[in-house]
Amino acid sequence: MNNGSIAARYARALFEEAKAQGVDRRVYDCLTMLHADMKAEPELQSVLISPRIAPDKKLQLLMLASGADSTDALYMRFLKLVISHGREAYMRTIIFVYSDMYREHHGIDRVVFETAKPMDAEVLDAVTRKVEAKTGHTVELVTSVRPELIGGFRIRIGDRRYDYSYQTKLFNIRKRLWNK
Repeated sequence: MNNGSIAARYARALFEEAKAQGVDRRVYDCLTMLHADMKAEPELQSVLISPRIAPDKKLQLLMLASGADSTDALYMRFLKLVISHGREAYMRTIIFVYSDMYREHHGIDRVVFETAKPMDAEVLDAVTRKVEAKTGHTVELVTSVRPELIGGFRIRIGDRRYDYSYQTKLFNIRKRLWNK
């Protein structure tokens, strides 16, 4: 059995139970925060898979990193299950699979918006509204600052990509000049 199917089974079981209990949004929020912390602190993954760290310490760390507390009973039971079966290494994949299931079930499009400099909330709200109007879905806007774009922006909506960056415009001009 491959790692993806192991993680998918855990994520599916968590999603189905969370949905049945009406806490799928709360679990989604906890997993989203945990993913952000894992991305910001790569050492977290090493600590999770370390056999030197006691299971109760791993549970505390995961609860803290995800912003969960003792009222998040299903989430805590799930983490205990993952830890007791030695599946901590699959947490990232579990997070991705659960998040995809949650967004698909609730009609949410994850949109990645990359700009050369940070945008203010007003601009981000306008982008969100415009994409929601175009797609008819709720949008979860993820922003990323990429100075190499020079100006303009890139946006990814599902599997579609739109590139209006100066970087790409300059590259295309350069390509046309050299190919003549």
